[in-house]
Amino acid sequence: MKKFIVSMFLLSFFIGIGQNTDRKFEIGLHFPLSTGDNFMVFAYDGLIGLDFRYQFADTELISPKLAFSVDYFNYNFVDDVNGGAFVLKPKLIGEFNLNSLPQFKPYVSLGWSVFTTSLNAANANFDFGSPNPVIQPNGDRFNDTQNGINWGFGAAYDLTETFFVEVSADFIKLDLDGNTSGNRYNENIHTVNMGVGLRF
Repeated sequence: MKKFIVSMFLLSFFIGIGQNTDRKFEIGLHFPLSTGDNFMVFAYDGLIGLDFRYQFADTELISPKLAFSVDYFNYNFVDDVNGGAFVLKPKLIGEFNLNSLPQFKPYVSLGWSVFTTSLNAANANFDFGSPNPVIQPNGDRFNDTQNGINWGFGAAYDLTETFFVEVSADFIKLDLDGNTSGNRYNENIHTVNMGVGLRF
C-alpha cells in the first residue's frame, strides 16, 4: 500500500509539471489539535503545523494538488521527560470547485504519514516499555519512527485573492508490529487543524 501511494504521488507530480505551466503554490500555518481516544491526546500537545501545496491541474469539478504538511507536538505526559514528535504528511488533495460559491473550497486528501518522536530518557524511573536498544539512565534519548496511511477532509475560505482561512481533519493509522499491533489506542492519530494561508 505504501509503495502504491508513493508511486501515485510521484506520477501525479510529473504529469502535472508536464501539463501545467501556470503553477499555483500555497503555504499555510496551522494549529494541530489532537482528538479522539488515542495516545496523542494524553501524551502530546500540538504546537504548530506548516503546509506546502502545489496545484498541478484544474478541471471544472476538481483541482488536484500535491501537498506536504509537517506538525510538531510537545511531549507532556511525564514530568522530567522532555521532547516532542514530528508528523510528516505527504499527500494528494482533491479540491472541489463550487461555481455558486467560488470562495469556499472543500477538499479531501489521501497520503502517507511518518510519525517520529525523540524524548529525553535521563529519568531512570520512567518506563518506556521495551525499546530496542535498551534505554540507559544516562541522558540517552528515546527515538522511534512509525508510519502509516492518512486521509482527511477540510475546507478553505478565501478572504482575498491570496489570503485564506482553513479548517481540516486528519486521520492516521500507524502500521505497528508486535504487541501494539491491532491496538486502536496506539495505532490512531486524529487531529483537527485550524489555520491561515497564502496563495501565490
